[in-house]
Amino acid sequence: MIQQFITRRAPMLAAFAMLPVLLPASTPSRQLEVQKEGIQLVAQIEESARNIRYHADHLDSFANNLQASRQIHKSHLTQIRETVNDRLRPALQRLVEIQDELPDWKQQSIQDMHIRAAALTAHVNGAIAEANDSTPTPPAMNREYKKLVSQVNAHAASLVTTSDAVGEYSSALLKAQDAGVTVPQS
Repeated sequence: MIQQFITRRAPMLAAFAMLPVLLPASTPSRQLEVQKEGIQLVAQIEESARNIRYHADHLDSFANNLQASRQIHKSHLTQIRETVNDRLRPALQRLVEIQDELPDWKQQSIQDMHIRAAALTAHVNGAIAEANDSTPTPPAMNREYKKLVSQVNAHAASLVTTSDAVGEYSSALLKAQDAGVTVPQS
């Protein structure tokens, strides 16, 4: 009985065993899907960084304004934290997951964005800790807080610039490929 089962199923089993050899690891269709997903993720990172920058710009403008309440600062910091946690981090995590399937230049760009985002997150956490400090000192008089907010703004600006450039370049490459133009992938 077992011998009959094996004898009848052997050609099918052999065919399945050969699949990895017959099918390339990454088909052109899969590569195209991954590249499009990468472009969408980079756009999401750029949008998130722009949102963070918007709030960080406001915090920077309040940095020397003694009239700006602690609550206003906390509100903008909350918006930044939510954008980092709900939009930026998931997009970066997914981009890192598919990173190996992307061209080398894009892999390096992803690493750069990841480093910038990690620095941004560290400074956001520091600014939140400073804003939550129980001392009655207004945020505009807290040097460490002002320095952290300035760094958040700088990292957000850098992340906007990098993600914008990566997104534009990726989109242009994809458009050229769609038009049949041979584009080197190094």
